[in-house]
Amino acid sequence: MELEELGKPISYPTGSVLFGEGEETDFALLIRKGLVRIQTGTPSRIVAIRGESEMVGEMAAANRKPRSASVYAMNPVEALYISAANWLRFLYDHPRAMHAQLVAAEERLNEATRKSVESFLGVEQRLAKVLVEFEGKGAGAVQDGRFALQLSQRELADVVGASRETVVQVVRALKARGIVTTGRQTTIIENLEALRGIASGDQTASP
Repeated sequence: MELEELGKPISYPTGSVLFGEGEETDFALLIRKGLVRIQTGTPSRIVAIRGESEMVGEMAAANRKPRSASVYAMNPVEALYISAANWLRFLYDHPRAMHAQLVAAEERLNEATRKSVESFLGVEQRLAKVLVEFEGKGAGAVQDGRFALQLSQRELADVVGASRETVVQVVRALKARGIVTTGRQTTIIENLEALRGIASGDQTASP
């Protein structure tokens, strides 16, 4: 793969910052292994999770503007570091790759729009959607055959766009139904089908 020849391998330990919001750095990263979370704003809010074969930082590398978000390693991450100059050269030399980036940019815009629309949904449904989405991305760990999302309830509230107190109440209702259990900064999915039903609006955990 020509892109491999233009970049160099780089590793990030769990919790490290790949780059920060507002930074004027000029590189893109192709995630080869691991997961990263993208956060933006003050207070900081998690807006997306990216994983294997996905790019991060490619737009800022292309338009030479400050980073629009911060990116953190959720677990050990292996990536391909590509300088802005090499990234642009690759796109100009490969029209199909350029087209793929345009499609990806549109998909991410649609994702942001969808999440904005979903902000009007009930917190319970939004939280269920987030848990189902993260499970589908493998953005967690497997514990005794169950999916465990290693985010605190404060971080879950950031993702959902609700207060921590409200999320705590929703999690309590989900626990009462046996849909999730919790540990130290961890939410464990016990009944994925029920969670999907809540996410789709077909059922509720609330009494």
